[in-house]
Parts: sequence; C-alpha cells; structure tokens
Amino acid sequence: MNSRDLAYFKQLVIDRNYTKTAEHFGVTQPTITYAIKRLEAELAAPLFIRNRSHRELTLTLSGKSFSKHANKILKELETAKADLLAITHEKVRFGLPPIIGTYYFPQLANRLIRADLMAHMDTIEAGSVTLQQQLIDKQLDVALLGVIHPEPIAGIKTMTLAQTKFKIITSPIHHLATQSEIAFGQLKNEPFITLKEGFIHSAAFQQLADKNQFQPNVVYTTPDIDVLKGMVRENVGVGFLTELAIANDQTVHSLALTDADQRHFDIVLAYREQTNPLVKQLVSVLQEPI
Repeated sequence: MNSRDLAYFKQLVIDRNYTKTAEHFGVTQPTITYAIKRLEAELAAPLFIRNRSHRELTLTLSGKSFSKHANKILKELETAKADLLAITHEKVRFGLPPIIGTYYFPQLANRLIRADLMAHMDTIEAGSVTLQQQLIDKQLDVALLGVIHPEPIAGIKTMTLAQTKFKIITSPIHHLATQSEIAFGQLKNEPFITLKEGFIHSAAFQQLADKNQFQPNVVYTTPDIDVLKGMVRENVGVGFLTELAIANDQTVHSLALTDADQRHFDIVLAYREQTNPLVKQLVSVLQEPI
C-alpha cells in the first residue's frame, strides 16, 4: 500500500468520478482505476460500487470504513513529513574558538557525522571570551571553550574535556632555541607576538606578566594563529600559545614554562539547559571520550 494510492482513493471519495479525480491529479483515468484495484486486492474487499445507469460511484461499507482510516493515515504522513522537515532545517548554534576548531575539533568530526549532527550545526567562530558571553546572552546553544580557570557560569553547564599547557615558541634560529624550558620572568626583554583580546591566551599571558611584575613588549597582536606562528618563525618575536596549537609543528621551537602554579588551557564543553533533543544529542556525543 502506498501513499499515492491512498491520496487517489481519498479524492475519489470526494469526486465519486474517475475522470474528475484523474484531472485533479493530472493523470490518466486508468491510473486511478488501477490504484483502486490495487487497494481492493490488498484489502480483500470492494471499496466502490459503480451505478452504471447514473454513472456514479457509491462507497461500500468496507469503503466507508477504510475512508476513515485512509484519512488518518494520510494526516499522520503529512505530520511526519512536517516533523522531519523541521528536523532537517533545525540548527544548533555552536561556538568554536579557532585554536580548538583547528587542532581539537577534527577529532570529533567523524562521530558527529555518524550521528547525523554535523549538518545541523550553525558554527560561530570567535575567541573563547567572546563565545562565553554569547552563550550567557543566549546567542549560542553549545560551545567548546578554552578556559584557564574553570568556574561556575550562571545558567550554564560545563564539563572539562581536555587540558593542555601554555608554552613559549620561538624561531628555530632564535637564541633561546637551544633551551627546552624557561621562566616567564626571563622574557622581560623579548618582543612578543600575541593573540588579540577575546582569546583566553590574553588573560593567561597577562596573569603571568602580573605575577612577574613586568609588562611584556608586545610588538604585534593578531586574531590569526597562523599569522602569529609565521611571524615567530621569521624571528620577529616570541609567542605564547597552548601546546595544542603547536603539537607536531617542527617549524617553531617550543619551551616549557617553569613558573609554579601556572594556568592550564582547559577545553570545556559549555551549554545552556536544554529541552531541545537535537542539542541534547550533540552534548551527549561531545561528552564521549576521544
């Protein structure tokens, strides 16, 4: 039994005329006739009686009973199609910082595709500080954030997914490239290339500067990680980045910071309380261990 035959049957109940129903759908009269015959064969019951003298169709008792069921079935199909269309077009507003998007999110991509979630994600890229505020302002549903001291956020649920350290990076020809570690205070006279405000790096960088009681010489700020690493590579200055962004990068040299009680770069899943099943599914998938 197919929905098209049911639609033909429903209209024929209204028209009581094969020719008129065929014209309604823009098909031939035999198309309608064969559809009704298929239904009668499948149901093992006649649905219409043709009054040849008056050229009219009359519903049998079986036809009257089936008409009620057919209307319900077609209505349910319309509702199902509308629901599926809504799901297909529904989007989750998802915040993703550039560093996490480039170096961490690809590990999650396959599982999101398998769960049929990637197509439903409306991704907004910005620094973690900016994204957190957008989450608070209800402009986002879910976000992956880089934070240096996870704290409760009113109305927001959070879960730490990963933790990495901050490092200093230099050009391979820089005079510090022979060292594997350094204290932040030893960089007092070094020019810095840094990420712009809106990135959590800015807060971590300033905390180290305040702790060491000096204001670093920042010669250039950028929102682009590749630009930062490119300028460091050309020995314009030294950089301050999470090790997540420099893993397996042989074009720059990294130094561990020896400062005590230094902050870490935590990757946090943050989301507002939700009743939306699509958002709940996304959160559930993101919480799975990599």
